[in-house]
Amino acid sequence: MDKVLIICGPTATGKTVLALELAKKLNGEIVSADSRQVYVGKNIVTGKDLPALLRPQASSLKWADRYLKYYEVAGVKIWLYDIVSSGKEFNVSYWKECADLVIHDILSRHRVPIVVGGTGLFIKSLTQPLSQITIPPHPLLRTKLANKSAGYLFNYLNKIDSIRAASLNISDRQNPRRLIRAIEISLSQSTRSALNSKPTNYKSLHIGLTAPRAELYHRIDRRVLDRIAAGAAAEDPLLAADPPRWQFTEHQIARQQLTWFKKQPHIHWFDVTSPSWQTKAEKLVIDWYNH
Repeated sequence: MDKVLIICGPTATGKTVLALELAKKLNGEIVSADSRQVYVGKNIVTGKDLPALLRPQASSLKWADRYLKYYEVAGVKIWLYDIVSSGKEFNVSYWKECADLVIHDILSRHRVPIVVGGTGLFIKSLTQPLSQITIPPHPLLRTKLANKSAGYLFNYLNKIDSIRAASLNISDRQNPRRLIRAIEISLSQSTRSALNSKPTNYKSLHIGLTAPRAELYHRIDRRVLDRIAAGAAAEDPLLAADPPRWQFTEHQIARQQLTWFKKQPHIHWFDVTSPSWQTKAEKLVIDWYNH
């Protein structure tokens, strides 16, 4: 079975640095899973950490009306930066379509896809069906059903989608929030296509990088200042003009990422402040790959 390595965790933990090292050892290529880095521009602000003046190269992989591009850093290709222009709609479904194209291409060339990023939904879409995450919330429906009992909600769901209702376990049947979500999915016009979207069939290893909260904030604060020194003001003057606010925003993102990933199963965690963590992580990956 084909193998895909996944490196996840909060911002400022060195995920891309580790991925570059492993890519050289495994003959791999990096696939970015970052919702901010899919947009063209703001390379410094979004932490693409690309060498100055480096330009993307066009590939033969076509998604929608465009060809996907890649950057080559230290001999390693990095995919799924710069997919769409700033302000354009881009969601997890679109990313999954692009990622499937790229991962299939990398595997067809007998190389190892290394998915790297902190956007949990993107990564989850690779290993789980999209039906729960491609359908957006329905505010009016949620307001209408907000005060209904679990029994009422389950009966409503059973009327509109008996198959989905029958698939719920006892806990779900007694949970109004989950029942309302199930009703949203069943009523959505996108249900059929979303349910047909299945995870890719390959064997994956999840490596998670983390650090104590104080150290994580320290790394984030230092990285924000480094980005300002690198010229972030040219990309986003307002953001760069208020370093404390930018740092606080990055702290929030890191907390959200930690909360998300800690709930995901099968992640092998490494504290990047621990001695020899990288040696241990690389050994786990090499053993997994060679097994």
